[in-house]
Amino acid sequence: MALIEDCVHRVSAEAVESGERRLIALAGGLRIEDIAEAIKAYARERGRPVTVLYSNVSSGEEVVGARALAESLSDAASLTPIDFDESELALGGTWDVLLADFSAQMRPDDIGRLVETVRGGGLVVFTLPPLEAWLSSLTLFQRKLASPPYSERDVRNLFKLRFLKSIRESEGAWLIDLEAESVHGKPRRARAHQPPKARAEGPVRSLALTDEQVEVIDAVEEAREAKGRYAVVVIANRGRGKSAALGLGLSLIMKKFKAIGVTAPSLHGVQTLFEFLERGLRAQGLSPAPIVRDGERVGVRVGRRVAVYLSPPSLADSDIKVKVVDEAASIPTYLLFRILRSSRVAIFSSTIHGYEGAGRGFSQKFLSTLAEEKSTRLRIVEMRTPIRYPPGDPIEKWLYKLLLLDAEPGEPDGFSDPEYIKVDFTQAGEGLLKKWYGIYVLAHYRNRPNDLAIILDAPHHSARALASGSEPLVSIQLAEEGRLEDDVIEGIIARERDVPGHMIPSRILMYYGLRGFARLWGWRIVRIATHPALQRRGLGSRALREVCREAMERGMDWVGSGFGASEELLRFWIRNGFTPIHLSPTRNQVSGEYSVFVAKPLTERAEAMVRQLNLEMKKRVLQSLHDIYFSMPPEIARLILATGGVPARPKLTYSQKLRLLGYIRGYNSYEMTCDALAELARAYFLGWHSKRPLTEGEERLLIAKVLQGKNWDLAKPAIGLKKQSELFDAMRSIARKLAAYYKVSEP
Repeated sequence: MALIEDCVHRVSAEAVESGERRLIALAGGLRIEDIAEAIKAYARERGRPVTVLYSNVSSGEEVVGARALAESLSDAASLTPIDFDESELALGGTWDVLLADFSAQMRPDDIGRLVETVRGGGLVVFTLPPLEAWLSSLTLFQRKLASPPYSERDVRNLFKLRFLKSIRESEGAWLIDLEAESVHGKPRRARAHQPPKARAEGPVRSLALTDEQVEVIDAVEEAREAKGRYAVVVIANRGRGKSAALGLGLSLIMKKFKAIGVTAPSLHGVQTLFEFLERGLRAQGLSPAPIVRDGERVGVRVGRRVAVYLSPPSLADSDIKVKVVDEAASIPTYLLFRILRSSRVAIFSSTIHGYEGAGRGFSQKFLSTLAEEKSTRLRIVEMRTPIRYPPGDPIEKWLYKLLLLDAEPGEPDGFSDPEYIKVDFTQAGEGLLKKWYGIYVLAHYRNRPNDLAIILDAPHHSARALASGSEPLVSIQLAEEGRLEDDVIEGIIARERDVPGHMIPSRILMYYGLRGFARLWGWRIVRIATHPALQRRGLGSRALREVCREAMERGMDWVGSGFGASEELLRFWIRNGFTPIHLSPTRNQVSGEYSVFVAKPLTERAEAMVRQLNLEMKKRVLQSLHDIYFSMPPEIARLILATGGVPARPKLTYSQKLRLLGYIRGYNSYEMTCDALAELARAYFLGWHSKRPLTEGEERLLIAKVLQGKNWDLAKPAIGLKKQSELFDAMRSIARKLAAYYKVSEP
């Protein structure tokens, strides 16, 4: 088609001349042959065969259209097909062209990953059906946003509209509408770009592409001779080559250290680091051997030295002296500090802006505290120079604008009485959206582009804010849940039905079978975050009160939330009147946290069910602390158990009473009495109320030693005692207080 060929020729010439990337969106009834001709036109401009990453949905074991496209391209291009579901596998690779077909599927996460694989001078090509038909239909991703009682007709199309608008408004981006026979875009001229080349010598440093990569290598090598604790922090936007630089740097210090521990949110995230670690070792004349499991490197061995991947919690618990964290912004801050304080050399790298998560929160929460660690020598390296494309690349700007990767909140100088508002993104301008979303970017350790599409398109999701004028101070994302029909309820209980949304009712049905709760109507607070400059002023609590007030006015039964159970978060929710009703049986592999669900009842029927759920959860936890919750921090267990409360008394046998009183008087050992203490402990937490005899420290010790069954050394931190004799005395004092509390008398 002449319309396509003319545009592709002009845009390809721009890309090749400038070294920048260009984007073309083709909308209309496209044939495979038309798409192939467009890529051939680009190959002619390059004067060589090109590499193409082609992404679409799969049918059977083949990516739809891949075989026909490869045949049509012939020798003009080599094609790498990839299913959207496997887009993460493309990370670390580089192609001349990205061709993505959005006819059936379009997810923001995939866009964020795939676009960044295109090298400078390359093309990003999106193919779309006729626009009118595309905007009146749903992708596979959107269909999953139809949460009962809402149907697919209720799903919004705001993200698609945002996508098209961003292309029309961005430099370097072109929209060809074949139905309307129109082309949107304008020429962009840029000076020819010379790829960066580092000014460095040596077998390893000569592999670096930028001076900033050399600086990272130097910082890592400096750790080899550093005295005391040494920390390196590398911060960069995506595409700056930080993982490659870390791998090269580690190759220079691997001879000195017996083991190096490496972690990231996923194993796939460290493949580039391991690849360049091997390259650096080979450049030094060594023979590294990859350690492979299920087709992916889990480590690299050279001689008796090894670098190995561990999950973030496992790395924090290990005694390895050198620890490396890639994509640190995606890992909870408390885990980063555990990794730091359990190592001699700690290396952290983080994307400042990118699809993995926001690094500004990492910078504010982690770096600011790390800088104050007097016992740690700190070196920070910031990387600005892109590797694949030149600075100022227009497609990087387009991507950040589309996905709000660099969104930031406003700067409220002051406020009097903030207003609670409903944020309607069909009416709100770009400025309000960026500020509202920017609070999440700063406050939460992990954001995904899909989160943006969900809040824009999902019919059961809505947004609220505490705002001062046009400045959001607190951002709140709500999901409507419950009001499930009987057939849906039975399907969830029988594991025969996967219902989108309804996270809290689904857990309640699967674990407790309480059908009545699933028929109630509630709001799950998906995320709530306060502007970082205004935290600890009660704004978050004020926002919760406003949400509950609005929910009551609407006739809802409950407001709840689900989150990783950290001490700070649990205290916040419990302090605001929310009751724990479910605790997950397994830890999150990245954060190491157990998920907890809390609810605040707004009606009498909900209140009775929340009490019942809390009791059932506490019984399950009390019977499982020695097993699946053995590694749970005692303070987390204490906060969860220190809620609710029903009449409960210990049922001690004659023998248990006899041994308990003997223990209190000092002539029986703990080992003789632990079963009686366990009975007291379970009654104590089941019958919880405000007038209790033990301090928080004593309660933590009771959990750690008696209910979790930890040895005395592992139980020490629970109460903060160091001497064994003090710990023994503390436990005997606990037994004495509980015996008096329950009026245990001579048998």
